[in-house]
Amino acid sequence: MNIFANDDVNKSSTYCKLAELSLNLDMSGMVSPCTLTDYYLRDTKDERHFNLLNDDIKDVWHSDYRKKLLEDHKNGIRNPTCKLCWDCEDADVESTRQRFNRQLKDVDVSESQPRIIILKPGNLCNNACRSCNAHTSSMWYKDDYAIDNQGKTFREYLEFFERHKTAYTNNKLLEERFAEWENNIVFWDMYGGEPLIIPLFYKILDQAVTSANVKEKKFNVHTNGMTYVDGLVKKLSLFRSCHIGLSIDAVGEKNDYIRKGSQWKKIIGNLMRYIDDCKQHENVRISVRTTFTPWNIFYYDEIYDYFKKIGILSTGTWCNDQPWNDVRYLPAEVKNAIVDKLSLYNCNDKKWSEKLNDLKKWLLTRPVDYEKLQNSFIDFNTKLDQVREEKFDTVFPEYAKLFK
Repeated sequence: MNIFANDDVNKSSTYCKLAELSLNLDMSGMVSPCTLTDYYLRDTKDERHFNLLNDDIKDVWHSDYRKKLLEDHKNGIRNPTCKLCWDCEDADVESTRQRFNRQLKDVDVSESQPRIIILKPGNLCNNACRSCNAHTSSMWYKDDYAIDNQGKTFREYLEFFERHKTAYTNNKLLEERFAEWENNIVFWDMYGGEPLIIPLFYKILDQAVTSANVKEKKFNVHTNGMTYVDGLVKKLSLFRSCHIGLSIDAVGEKNDYIRKGSQWKKIIGNLMRYIDDCKQHENVRISVRTTFTPWNIFYYDEIYDYFKKIGILSTGTWCNDQPWNDVRYLPAEVKNAIVDKLSLYNCNDKKWSEKLNDLKKWLLTRPVDYEKLQNSFIDFNTKLDQVREEKFDTVFPEYAKLFK
């Protein structure tokens, strides 16, 4: 069934094709329709969140809770859990919903299974990015506990994260479902933690490349660049197309400050090796993916310019999970200075012009609680500096002056 054959659905201003096609498997084993929403699916019998430690993913797919969100999308209801997309559209910036409606328009929906799986198989990671958290990265545990121990011993604190370690470890039922669904899956989107150090990533990759429809599949992997895997690109070339996205949030020392655990020289060395590998396979694309946060937005011209010179596209994604991660909450004078600085960079590049235009629209938007939370970034970062014994002013002297 092609969902776009339905004229009523076509007319809905809130319809989301991605939500109809996908499941996002969270680091802890919970499940949501996509990676941008906190709409974790529940069993309506007892309002308990499904968790893949104990629940069959097939039941999650057929849940009434999931169907409720899809009905809202079809009926023109702006479910608040999709706030990032609504905020983008209100700012006249293309949302993930709009982008995937366009990109997935020819993909048929299957009622029996997802055709897209976004997989985050645990929080094992070798970076502790400042915009991240303990839920997403095991490297964050000590810092998170130091900021707020919640009245627990460290051992008690760590008990919460046991499910992050075990949800995907030898989960036979889940792996059986993946195998059962494989030939009808068109897109695997792989995250972490850091996927290249998580065993399930390689199980999924090996299963997917031997499937009957491998030449019709797309496979994406998002990595922090700290791990080079010999032969990875060759294996990825077996898919119809593949994208390797390196998460890099600044250049040099700035990146290592933002992404604790990063080693700039090692990342760039691995990037160049992957670039060489990709030259042999036209269907494997590599790019740099920057998460726009208050830490790096002032320097996005520097990031874009650095990678443009080595022939790599630098793309970006918004972060809005916490006010200290969201550039819209920066003080007005800081936002104006950022716009002024970025506007001076002129590379006669259409992609830059488009991105700068979107950045301005998003940056200058004011959330409803802006007045109350506009100092969230500097307050949070000061606490984290104290825990990590680092200094924002030392690494970002020009930018830091704007907060004085």
